[in-house]
Amino acid sequence: MTDASPPVRCDESATDRWLLDLKTPCYVLDPTVALARFADLRARLGTPLIVSLKANPNLDLLIRCGHAFTDGVELASLGELDIVAGRINAPKYVNNPSMDEAFMRAALASRCTFIIDSLEQAQRLIQVIGKHPAPHTVLRLNAGLLVASGKHPTDHFGMSQHDALLTAGVLSRANVPVIGLHTFAGSNSFHIDDKGAADLAHALAAFAPQIARLTGKPVEFLNVGGGFADHYHSQPDTFDAYRQRIAPLQKSFKVVHESGRGIFAGAGTFVTRVRSVKPLGERYVAVCDGGLSHNFLLAKTESMLKKYAEPRLLRRQPAPVDASQLPIQFVGSTCSRADVIGWSHGLSAPPSVGDLVIFDNCGAYNQTYSVSGFLSLSPAHTYIHQS
Repeated sequence: MTDASPPVRCDESATDRWLLDLKTPCYVLDPTVALARFADLRARLGTPLIVSLKANPNLDLLIRCGHAFTDGVELASLGELDIVAGRINAPKYVNNPSMDEAFMRAALASRCTFIIDSLEQAQRLIQVIGKHPAPHTVLRLNAGLLVASGKHPTDHFGMSQHDALLTAGVLSRANVPVIGLHTFAGSNSFHIDDKGAADLAHALAAFAPQIARLTGKPVEFLNVGGGFADHYHSQPDTFDAYRQRIAPLQKSFKVVHESGRGIFAGAGTFVTRVRSVKPLGERYVAVCDGGLSHNFLLAKTESMLKKYAEPRLLRRQPAPVDASQLPIQFVGSTCSRADVIGWSHGLSAPPSVGDLVIFDNCGAYNQTYSVSGFLSLSPAHTYIHQS
C-alpha cells in the first residue's frame, strides 16, 4: 500500500526537509512528472505513445496518470493486467513469450490485443479462443533479423520473417485478425544521431505487404518500440530528423512507439537513511538502511563498467567545518560485497547517522527489478506526492 505524503516539491531547497519524516528506505513517486514526460515524448515523436507498465506498475501512480495514457498500455503479466482491469479504457496490449492459458483467457476477457512472439504461441491462442470472439493480433519481428546490419542484437524475442509469414497464415485460417507488426531493439537503443529506429520502421513497412497478401487485409499499424534513455530530453539534438524519416510511412501506416523508462524514470526518487559511518582507507563508508535489496539497479551488478550514481545528501545538522574531504562510498544493508549503491566525491564532509541519501531518476524498474527475499528484509515503502 502506498503511503500518503505532503504535497510539496522534492528538490534541494529547504522543502526537502519533509523527507526526514518518511519511513526509509522508500520511493517517492511524482505523477505530475510522469504526465509531463509522457506528453513531452509523445510530442517529440509526433506519433501515438503506448505506455509500458512494467517500468512502474504502482497502482496509486496509475490512478493519477492513467487518464492521459489514451494511446494504450502494454502489459507483460497477469498481475499487470489485474492492475489496469476496470481502470484503463485505452487499448491494452499483452506481450510476453511465456504467456500461459490463464493469462490468455484473462486478456481475452479484457479485450486485449495480443502481441504474438512465435508460431507456437499463436497456435496456443487459437486453442484458448475456442468459440469466443477472436482478438486482434500483432506479430513481433526480431529486430536483429529484421535489419541485418549488426546495429541491433539478435535476442530471443520475436520471430524471423519466415516464421512470421507462417504465423500469419495460421492465424488467418483460424479467422484471427492480424492488424499490425511490432519490433523492439532493446533498452536505451533509441539514438537521435543514427538511423537505427527509423530503419526498423522502414523494414516493418517493407515487410507488411507480404503479411497483407497472406491475410487478405492490410497491416494497419507499425509499433517500433522505444528504447528511450532516462535523459532523452537532455540531448542537444532534436527529434526533427527522426520525424522526417518516418513521415513517409505515416501516409500508409499508423506508426506508434512505446516507452516505460522515458516516462517514469524521472518521476521517482529513492531515499535511504544513513545508519553508520566509518573511515576506511582513503574513503568514508556510509552504511544505509536501503541497498540492492530495494534498488538493485543502483548496485550496477549487470554492468561491465560500473558508473555509480552520485546521490544528494540531506543532513539533519550542518556539516562540520573541519572534516576531511575524502570520497564517500554509499553501501546498503546486506552482507554482499556487491551492495554498493553510490559514490560521492564532492561533499565537504561525510554524512552523519540519520542523514538522508537521495537518488533521483529511480522511477522506472528500480523498485520492481530489485532482489526480494534476501535477508528477509522488508520492501521499500512507497509515497506519492505532486509537485
